[in-house]
Amino acid sequence: MDQHGGDQPPPRRITINDRRKLHPQAAPSAQGDATLKGAAPGPPGDPAAPAASPGPAAPAAPAGPAAPAKAEANPLESQLEAARADAAGYLDDLQRLKAEFDNYRKRIVKEQTGLVERASAGLLYRLLPVLDNFELAVASAEESREFDRMLKGIEMVFGELKEVLNSEGLSAIAAKGQAFDPNYHEAALTVDGEDDGEPYVAEELRSGYTYKGRVLRPSMVKVARRTAS
Repeated sequence: MDQHGGDQPPPRRITINDRRKLHPQAAPSAQGDATLKGAAPGPPGDPAAPAASPGPAAPAAPAGPAAPAKAEANPLESQLEAARADAAGYLDDLQRLKAEFDNYRKRIVKEQTGLVERASAGLLYRLLPVLDNFELAVASAEESREFDRMLKGIEMVFGELKEVLNSEGLSAIAAKGQAFDPNYHEAALTVDGEDDGEPYVAEELRSGYTYKGRVLRPSMVKVARRTAS
């Protein structure tokens, strides 16, 4: 009696080749088996387990713009600022000195003008008595009509005037009979003659004066020549 009973055929045995035919995707290749074996981690402490190969390095993130570094102080700019400060100080000092000099100049001009005015006032004050005497002489001459008396009064006033002027430093230049000196004498006329001696002042046409040793006005003279000895 058949152990499977009836007409049923006996079960067929499926070999490995048949399994691959039935499930071709489940059949790993030899290369895949090797890859799986290499990727599978072995038991801890197994020296035969291959070391895991490092994966590809992640690409580095692109570097952004660098932060601006703190600007360092430029020594040239510092020197320029110092020079500008010095220039401003010098300009201020110059303007102050200019203002002080202008004030000084105005003060000196005012003082000099005051000195001249005071000097003139002093001279005029000393000439007032001479003016008074002239008035008296003229009044007396009108009343008396005497020539000699009038002449005497004029000579007195003239002497008083010369005294005042001499006290102020005014002196008459000696001319008549003196050797001709172009520094003190101005030749207005020249006498022609046969004499060939040194020139001298034959006549004084207008008086000359010096003021404190300096020629204020030269004498106008007529020049002649002395007879050669």
